[in-house]
Formats: sequence, structure tokens, C-alpha cells
Amino acid sequence: MADADLDDRGLSSEKARLAEALVGAGRGAVVMAMFGAGWLGVGLGAAGAFNGVTGPLFGFAEMALLGCSVDLVRSGRAMGKRFPLPPGERLPVLRAFLVLLAAEVAAILLASLLAGRLGRPDLVADWCALVVGLHFFPLARIFRTPQLAVLGVLLTLWSLVCWALFHGNALTIAVSVGTGALFGIRCVAALVRGWGIRRQLLAISSPKSENPDIRPTD
Repeated sequence: MADADLDDRGLSSEKARLAEALVGAGRGAVVMAMFGAGWLGVGLGAAGAFNGVTGPLFGFAEMALLGCSVDLVRSGRAMGKRFPLPPGERLPVLRAFLVLLAAEVAAILLASLLAGRLGRPDLVADWCALVVGLHFFPLARIFRTPQLAVLGVLLTLWSLVCWALFHGNALTIAVSVGTGALFGIRCVAALVRGWGIRRQLLAISSPKSENPDIRPTD
């Protein structure tokens, strides 16, 4: 009886952690979809790529990503109500995140002012992307998500490559499109991870998994 109670508590704890991970994957996908749309929109707009066909396609694709992301968050929250995570197991990340966010905003403002002083407004997008890329390194530690550090490496390298190879409007287009594409790829990766977590959570939450002696009847 005691072993059964321990197994039940262990399974409930696992469900709670998976529900929390599902919410996290959904929130991450929402953020990536929104910022990806912003960066890609700026780049494609600067390139004059929007027309009666590409504009609606772009909007549909971004809304689809955002809709799938929100669906994951809702699923995770619903599961979280059924299997709440004990308060002591939640990561105290809010304060560290807000400090990092304030530092990021300050760095972006400073980079924008410096680019203006240098008479290089085309550097604004590149330096902003560089700051965004760098901020993913501490963010990965705050949320204990190594994948964010990988995104940080890619964004930082892309910003530096664009800085070295492009100038003027071409720099804005290249860094914005590349940054938006990387955000989009990360959004899709977060969605795939979230769908996997949801399948796992539904599988272990089914009556058959909780009561392995139950057999389907004809």
C-alpha cells in the first residue's frame, strides 16, 4: 500500500512537471512567433517584398504559428490545474528575468543612440539583433534551457557576419530577415517539443496507464 502511494505521488509529480514544461514550451513559442514576425516583417518590408500575395501568406503563416503556440499554453495550463506543481519546485525566475530585460532594453537604446551619432542608421537593426543574441546566454541559464544559448550563438554570429558583409539598406534587410528566420525556426522547434510533451502527458494521464490491470473490453 505504501509503495502504491509512493508510485502515485511520483506519477503526479511527473505529470505536474510535464504540465509546467508544456506551458514553458508554449510561452517560448509565442515569444518566438511574435518577435520572428516583427524581424522578418521589417526585413521583407525593407526589401519591398510584400505584395498582394506575399503579404497575406506572411500573415497567415505567422497567425498559424501564434495560434498553435497559444494552444500549447492553454493545454499546459489546463493540465497544470489538474496536476499542480508544488510551490517549492517552481523556479524563482521573475526577478532575474526582469533585471535582464531592463539591461537588454538599456543596451538597445544605447546602441541606437551610438549608431545615430555615427551617422549609420543602418547599424541600428544589426546592433539590436546583436544585443538580442547576447541576451539569450544569461536567459538560457535563468530558464535552464540550453537551446536558448544555441539560438544566442546563431543570432550573434549572424549579426557579426552581416555587419562585416553588408552596408546600408542591404544590412537592414539581411540582418532582419536572418534574425526573423532564426526566431521562426526556434518557434517551430518549441512547438514540436511542446507537442511531444503533450502526447507524453496525455499518455501517462490515461486511465489505462494509471491502472495497468485494466484491459479494454470487446
